Amino acid sequence: MMYAYKLYASLLAIMLLAAGLSAQDENAPAGFPKEESPFSVRPLEELIADALQHAPLLKMQDYNVENAYLKVKLLDKEWSSYFNTIGSFQVGNIRYMDNLESDNGGDIRTITRENTFYGIGIQARLPLSDLLTRNDRRTLLHNQLEQEKLMRQEQQLKVREMVIRHYQELKLKLRMIEIKSQNLDFHSVAAEMAEKYFREGTLSLEEYTRAASARNQAEEALARAGAEAEVAFQLLREIVGTDIQDR
Repeated sequence: MMYAYKLYASLLAIMLLAAGLSAQDENAPAGFPKEESPFSVRPLEELIADALQHAPLLKMQDYNVENAYLKVKLLDKEWSSYFNTIGSFQVGNIRYMDNLESDNGGDIRTITRENTFYGIGIQARLPLSDLLTRNDRRTLLHNQLEQEKLMRQEQQLKVREMVIRHYQELKLKLRMIEIKSQNLDFHSVAAEMAEKYFREGTLSLEEYTRAASARNQAEEALARAGAEAEVAFQLLREIVGTDIQDR
């Protein structure tokens, strides 16, 4: 009868402890006050905004959109390649020897003249194939531009989805820390009670060993949950590209 009373008192103490733990702030893992939690993060929409600004894929896609736009502009300026300007400029000296006859006899004169020649013109080349396919080529380039824009929107959705998934994964890991922490507290109290009863001779060695083993397993599970939460936190920070902790 006395053993049953002690067991009832122990279970009651454990239940009160578990109730106290469950009343903690759900945004911080058990054992970490909210203001001291190493895993408290900023609001989800802030993380998404930073991830969209940081994502290398989106930056690369911005270049693809710009390149497609420039191709359309180059097509609009294609007419300039149909016209060529040509010109020439020459400067030279020409020497003449004139033999003049007069009543006084012959008169030989040497005359040097400086001549300048120049010319300028425009040459037009109008390929018929370019003219006939211009509209089709413009439509093709315009479609490529729109495809690049749609691709960027799709990549934005993927980045948002990735941040949301890792954010929820971190929340799950933090919840697992709470659960494992409560489980450890439960088994710690049970092990302490088991040790007390074992010393009093009301509990067998096998039962005491079982209680101590359960506490050790709970400690291991809590350590594993903490490591998994750390990995989830680091992955989310890598995706966002900046500090994600709520200061």
